[in-house]
Amino acid sequence: MLKRTRQFAEGTSAAIFALLFLVFVIQVTMRFVFNKPLAWSDELIVVLYILMVFWSAATLLKEKEHVMLDLVYEALPPGGRRVFGLIGAALTAGLMLVLLPQAFDYVKFMHREKTPVLDIPFSYVFAPFIIFVTIVAVQYLVKFCRLLGRNWRQYI
Repeated sequence: MLKRTRQFAEGTSAAIFALLFLVFVIQVTMRFVFNKPLAWSDELIVVLYILMVFWSAATLLKEKEHVMLDLVYEALPPGGRRVFGLIGAALTAGLMLVLLPQAFDYVKFMHREKTPVLDIPFSYVFAPFIIFVTIVAVQYLVKFCRLLGRNWRQYI
């Protein structure tokens, strides 16, 4: 099931990027070949970029691929790494869960504003942030539970 979920996440990211690239190529072609720039293309590229960044960061990046300062963590014995991992997972999940209602309120508030050209409600533009916060919170809750389990050494 995890393999299928990962394949779905990769496929979704690839589809978003392909659409972004297609719009970009259309924009460049229209502007430089036909001298007829498209007003909507820049806006759509930004919206797709935001979606791609939040979706991919939440679903595809592994924790080890994120930038982090782990000099102290790497110097600790396995038990110390477990404690740091538990604290870090609890703090990250907790902060994301505290952030979630405020993020939802902000996105809901932004529904009244729309993008200038495509007339897309900004709530749709910022909705990927809610997906990002939710997925990251769940990932760190899972990590916390795994670090409490019997096989915790494989998750440090």
